[in-house]
Order: sequence, then structure tokens, then C-alpha cells
Amino acid sequence: MNKPPKDPVAAVASGSQAAGPGKSAPRKHHNRILLTIALFKLFKATVMVAAGVAAIVFRKTNLARLMTHWVNYVRLDPHNRFIDPIIDRLHLLTPQTMEMIAGGTFFYAVMFAIEGFGLYFEKVWAEYLVLIDTAFLLPLEIYEITRKPDVLRIGILVGNALILAYLIYLRIKAHRLKRAAINDKIQ
Repeated sequence: MNKPPKDPVAAVASGSQAAGPGKSAPRKHHNRILLTIALFKLFKATVMVAAGVAAIVFRKTNLARLMTHWVNYVRLDPHNRFIDPIIDRLHLLTPQTMEMIAGGTFFYAVMFAIEGFGLYFEKVWAEYLVLIDTAFLLPLEIYEITRKPDVLRIGILVGNALILAYLIYLRIKAHRLKRAAINDKIQ
């Protein structure tokens, strides 16, 4: 039978004992950058779920008419160069299109949630998943910038490039440490 430590406060502080019966000590993250990326992925998953729910809720609503109503209500010009194109595009949305949008956003919500929780728990497979996902979408982001450059798109590209570079760095570092450990065992 395990003997309880003489000073339970010191044992908990040192991490040698669980927080209580059936409870584990709070998880300590070793990599704050990975934690930040994980929380960002989980935030994106939440936003995608909200967008998907909105698409389902409004799938049978005439969004162009609703937008025109609100534009008139707040006394804006519906033929404004910023508002008019939005209203024109809203006329193109059918219930089937809204259902496809909802399906796509829910798919990405699941992907972001898997990536976020995997990175939160510092799983190597999640690093690879985010690395592949980000690398796959970079050419699309570059294409979008060449088609219509703006600060937001450039910021997203730079952010994703930094995430990609950091994850590549982590994987190379882990590989080198593993190789060094194997070489130390051999010698």
C-alpha cells in the first residue's frame, strides 16, 4: 500500500499526487504556441458551427429582401456600391445552396475541432493533420490574393504560412531529437 506523503500540499505542488480521488491534476502545456494554435482552431470550429446553424435557419428565407428591409430600416442607400453587390449575391442563394453551405461549414467545423483538440492534447498526428491541411490550402489562398488582393487575405496567408513553418520546425526538431537519442543508445 502506498504511504501518503508527509506534506500533501508539497506533494500536490510538485505534481507527485493527483488532485484528489478520481481527479487528475490540471494539464500543463509545454508548448504555448501549439496551445495558441489549438485555441484558434477551436474558435474557428465554433464560428463554423454558428455559420452552419445560421445557414440552416435561414435556408428558406429570402435573404435579399431581408437585407433590403434592414438597409432601408437603418436609412442606408440600397444602391450603395458596397451594399448593392451583396444584395445581388443574396438573390442567388436557394434553399439547396444554403444546405450545401451548411454542410460545408459543418465539415470544416469538425475538421477544426479535431485539429484543435489534437493540438491541445499535443498529439503528433494533429500536428501532421494541421501541417497537411494548411499546406494544401496555401495555393488556394495565393490564388485568391492574385485575383483580388486585400489586407485580410494577405494576413490570413501570412498567418497560415507562419503556422506551417512552425509545425515543420517542430517536426524537424522532434526527428533530430529522436535520431540523437537513437545514436546515444547505439554508442
